[in-house]
Amino acid sequence: MPVSDVFGWLVLLTICAVIFFNIWFKYTCMKCNSNVCLVGKTAVVTGGSLGIGHEVVLSLLSRGCRVIIVDRVITEDIEKSIISETKSSNFIFDYVDFASFKSVRDFAEKLKKTEEKIDILINNVGIGKCDGTLTEDGLNKVMQVNYYSPFLLTHLLIDLLKKSEEPKILFTASILSFSHQLFVDHVTDDNIILPDKLTSYCTSKFCTVVASDIFAKKLRKHNIKCNSYHPGAVKTNIFNEARKYMTSNILDVVATIFGDFVLFVSGQTPKDASQTAVNIVVSEEYQNVTGEFIGVFFPSLKPRGSHDKVFCKKIWKVSEKLVKLEPDEKL
Repeated sequence: MPVSDVFGWLVLLTICAVIFFNIWFKYTCMKCNSNVCLVGKTAVVTGGSLGIGHEVVLSLLSRGCRVIIVDRVITEDIEKSIISETKSSNFIFDYVDFASFKSVRDFAEKLKKTEEKIDILINNVGIGKCDGTLTEDGLNKVMQVNYYSPFLLTHLLIDLLKKSEEPKILFTASILSFSHQLFVDHVTDDNIILPDKLTSYCTSKFCTVVASDIFAKKLRKHNIKCNSYHPGAVKTNIFNEARKYMTSNILDVVATIFGDFVLFVSGQTPKDASQTAVNIVVSEEYQNVTGEFIGVFFPSLKPRGSHDKVFCKKIWKVSEKLVKLEPDEKL
């Protein structure tokens, strides 16, 4: 087949894919129509200064919830805009660097001293890519920010969650978790070996789904509901930042260009995308739902490997080791 024909077919398939995604996300986007009042509730939202997390914060505040916004980005302008949009000042900011386990632990210790309980924990923090340098803990930065640190924080806040009448944990995963290239041989007793740095984001989100499922099983006896969700294709800054680290690798370039095109044509706004998260932690429809990966369809299919108990247990065990959980911190 001539090169021109191959190129033509690729263009046609791309256009068809974009049209499909546009229709799919537009008509299956989850809306939160619940009027549940959250007065008296306290929520912790990581990555709550920008993007989806910011919109989740606004929605929770508008329902009377007290919100602890956890992020590296803390500015007076963000604080003013939140008050302006919600007419509420019932929130506080806490600085946490999720590329540092010490920063995560310091924050958790502070909460244990200042909070009586936590009703909602939304692990939303995330980055799309980095320059390949390791964190101060010697780990891939994407994996640590997106997966290891939320894994650690959740463990450290379990006691505060237990004190709530209806505690809920929610992890922001991604539809890209289906593209992970992790297999059981990549998980050793000491590390999760990334098969491809280009797919570190996908791997981090797959591990997030796995951890959420196991948290749900282990915390069922404490009546703590835990789910993960994917918001679909969203126009946020997470991958704008990632472009700074784009390599000359042809697959990297093609994936970036295609992703930009899909987002431009069919990407949701952060406000629309946040509705799924808000619905899960607020709506009575999800009051007794736990251990699910929720997306534009519910229940959603889960990524390859997430039903393999041996594989998932290995991921959990090595994660406990990598974040340096103490014996009394393990579930």
